[in-house]
Amino acid sequence: MKNGEKGQALVIAMALVAFGGLVISPFLGHVGNNLIGSRIYGEAISQQYSSDAGVEHAIWDLTYGDLASQLSFPGDSTSYQLGQAINGIATDITVSKGWETIASDNLESGGWAGGTGWLGNWYQTGDSSVINTESPYEGSYHLRLRSNTGYVKRSVDLSGLPSARLRFWARARSFEAGEEAYCRISSNGADWTTVYTWVVGDDDNTYHYYDIDLSTYTLSSEFWIVFQANMSGTGDYLYVDYLKIVWAFDTSTPVASDDFESGGWAGGTGWLYDWNYSGDASIVTTGTPYEGSYHLRLRANTGYAERAVDLSSQPNARLQFWSKADSFESGEEAQCLISENGTTWTIVHTWVDGDDDNIYHYYEIDLSPYTISSEFWIAFQANMSGTGDYLYVDALQISGPSIYGIISVAGDRTIRAVVEIVAGTVNVLWWQVT
Repeated sequence: MKNGEKGQALVIAMALVAFGGLVISPFLGHVGNNLIGSRIYGEAISQQYSSDAGVEHAIWDLTYGDLASQLSFPGDSTSYQLGQAINGIATDITVSKGWETIASDNLESGGWAGGTGWLGNWYQTGDSSVINTESPYEGSYHLRLRSNTGYVKRSVDLSGLPSARLRFWARARSFEAGEEAYCRISSNGADWTTVYTWVVGDDDNTYHYYDIDLSTYTLSSEFWIVFQANMSGTGDYLYVDYLKIVWAFDTSTPVASDDFESGGWAGGTGWLYDWNYSGDASIVTTGTPYEGSYHLRLRANTGYAERAVDLSSQPNARLQFWSKADSFESGEEAQCLISENGTTWTIVHTWVDGDDDNIYHYYEIDLSPYTISSEFWIAFQANMSGTGDYLYVDALQISGPSIYGIISVAGDRTIRAVVEIVAGTVNVLWWQVT
């Protein structure tokens, strides 16, 4: 099927859904992978068609409905069921933006059975606890391992996924020479691989973000993760919080990015120039960065930083960053601005009193409504009264179109698809039938 025929096929498919048709046309050019190609009919082919219809519906709703507006941030997800059974089979659909969370635990249950998506509870032994003291990363609880006995593990089904990532926040405290702690993984619960080790020097008692690619390992139906302490006493600590295992399908390289880990104004990649800055603007280690050791800080009514990027080939670009405001008084503000020429500026976000909870939040700004140029500028500006008022920015990037993952399940048939939407046109990037 040619790309220009996608809309026609979709209208036909949706009409059949509406009128209870017994057969739904399979979605564009994957006929070589579906069950027609292998001449398998009956119940299996009905499940295939029903799964196809689910993907069709999700794509239609992303393009013409309000589904995309429900998925504002990477990691946002929604699930629903087709309103009418296809071939008498119910079809369940999950659509996620950027990545889908397979399993997670923020430890807020206060025990070992919390979270979602796991095969069972945490197994724990030795000096391991879920506690509500000692400053969790977020919420009220976090995991604490001490001494050389603290040990926890948990399993998740990752079979059928093309890739997965383990993401969590952790902090080490009071290590002595030779003391360590580990994050390990196993595809069978017997053979273990260490994917991260904390040693002396990592024990700054500050939470840091970790993102570990699991794709090079066998993603099995019983995949295990472990956190293990190997320190000398109860005065040595590893803390873990806000843990997720995700299928990350938005793996595109940002057009430009800066995590500020260079510690200066020339860091990052993809930019035309270094940051231009003035007034009370600094790249600092204080104030608890969102990730890593550095972030941008603007203070008073003079803090200002701007940078330019070539977006001439990216008409559907998105500006993404994490930011937090602290200690604003009434009438104080900070702004994010954009400009196609570095002269005429448009405010695209404003922080005011009430936004100053000193907690990092994610921001995503669609740049497609604005004039995109070969020298497109972004800026952050402080308009507060003194040096005790702060705007912080971290993990900044400019990326291409939004990418979505779709999972459609009908009976024993599952279809996973990854799509991007560019100016109302759907491009299918990846497709898998299991």
